[in-house]
Amino acid sequence: MNPYSKETRTFLFAHVFLLCIVLVGFGRTFYLRSLFTTHTLPVVLQLHGIALTLWYGMVVLQGALVVKGLRAWHARIAWLAIPIVVCVIVSGILVNMNVARQITSASDAENMFVWANFMSLVSFAILVSAGVIRRRRLAAHHRLIFFASLAIIGPAFARFSFWPAIGLGLAAAPIFAIAGMLLLVALAIGYDVTVFRRVQAATLAGFAGVLVPLIAGTAVAISGMGFALMH
Repeated sequence: MNPYSKETRTFLFAHVFLLCIVLVGFGRTFYLRSLFTTHTLPVVLQLHGIALTLWYGMVVLQGALVVKGLRAWHARIAWLAIPIVVCVIVSGILVNMNVARQITSASDAENMFVWANFMSLVSFAILVSAGVIRRRRLAAHHRLIFFASLAIIGPAFARFSFWPAIGLGLAAAPIFAIAGMLLLVALAIGYDVTVFRRVQAATLAGFAGVLVPLIAGTAVAISGMGFALMH
């Protein structure tokens, strides 16, 4: 059996899982916000939440279309990804800028989030572009799009730290984000080794796209360079 025959279904399930992480992670602060507070979100945060939801939802839809054999529709709808990707990046930059303006100290834990998020948006743009370029190479396309989605899912994992059942707050949020992302990277590498007996080049590229923003963002934040640059 050709190992690539199960690729689309496998990565469809992977993106369904990512979508669930987003829905649950941001459940209290976005999707079900009205149940927990009467305060409304700023418009830019609403737009960012909508853009992210559209991205993860669209990738799931695209995978489902291919699984159903509707490749023509997959190709037509793919063009809608352009405005969605632009909205994710632009709204993400604006959200980060707003958070950065509120930081008053280089030791503030949110410095790490701001710079990791900025760099993750760069990785997201690069990986999506690479995935489009490699769209005719099934294995590479699946992995590059998956890692593009993974690169920006850190904040959703971080939100789990604030859920009442966990209640660890901001101090543990970076641990949740990093651990969640690295666990998914490990599963992707394990899948390659199990199915193909080697790690695919696109998986290594995606791993770099996830790891570099985490390391670089942390370094810029801890060194104080990020705070100085923003202020």
